[in-house]
Amino acid sequence: MYFWLQRCSICLDQTFSLCLESCRDQFCKDCFSRYIQETVNQSWGLGVTRIKCPVCQETIAQSEWSKYVSQDIIDKYNTYNQPYRPFSRYCSKCETPVAPCESPKAKGLSRESRLEQIADNLRLFSTRTNSNVTKTMVDDTLTSFLRSCQKGSTFRIGRVQELYNQIIPVLSKISLKQAGLYPLASTISKQLVALEVIPEAWKQTQFWHVANFPTETCTGCHDNLCLQCGESAHMGKSCLENLKLKLKTHDSDDDQMVSTIQWKLNHTYNEGCNKVDCLLCGYRFCWRCGSGWSAKTCVPDMHAIDARRQINP
Repeated sequence: MYFWLQRCSICLDQTFSLCLESCRDQFCKDCFSRYIQETVNQSWGLGVTRIKCPVCQETIAQSEWSKYVSQDIIDKYNTYNQPYRPFSRYCSKCETPVAPCESPKAKGLSRESRLEQIADNLRLFSTRTNSNVTKTMVDDTLTSFLRSCQKGSTFRIGRVQELYNQIIPVLSKISLKQAGLYPLASTISKQLVALEVIPEAWKQTQFWHVANFPTETCTGCHDNLCLQCGESAHMGKSCLENLKLKLKTHDSDDDQMVSTIQWKLNHTYNEGCNKVDCLLCGYRFCWRCGSGWSAKTCVPDMHAIDARRQINP
């Protein structure tokens, strides 16, 4: 028994050379360093990956695990593990990254300032509508918004997403019929996303924005691109319709290719594992089994030992 108590908890071969301060589990430096590197190298999603002990799953403080890896690994972790890391696409023409949504901390604006901007833009949107019916719809939405956000009111968890689902469907419907209002409707949607301060909710809400307003202008070449598929903007056509049109142009009618690309258009990996977010609706599911994502039953494709522990807890 004493022999095994002196072994590394990962390889069970080498004598342990470090003991974690947080949970007291012990490892040899080579194994622990490789474990951290693998975890960091696969933590490129939009969320924050917590480095956990491979034995007990206790979260390890960065000040502790960073002692055993290079500065490059630490810099990579800091770059790709931000609480408000935005979804982005690279422009197909100039390779400039295009990120539609900003975090609540961007520009140093207070919640009150953001609420005032949204109200002002809703008023402007109302004046630019081309019919009394749509103007009434926007005015009613503005009145409801002002009543919900009057001075002194508190924002409980989920309130921003409720506001988003009350306002944006109305604006999106109008902008489809009146294309000139699309940029202003998209701006209001972004401003609502920036109101959300809970990182996970903010991430989900920005996917709603991409679903409602997929067309964005590249800051590099000023070309319009689709955030869902990464191609040039195709207003009035879905990503799949645009793809089929391109395939016809190239004299190709490979249905299997269309089906495969359709899946890739609508879905993207997140968290460097089997956790996937749908770009059209934000629905989170397991890439392996296809069901709704569950941390208890779905296994991240991360470190082999960590994966085995989740299969056999």
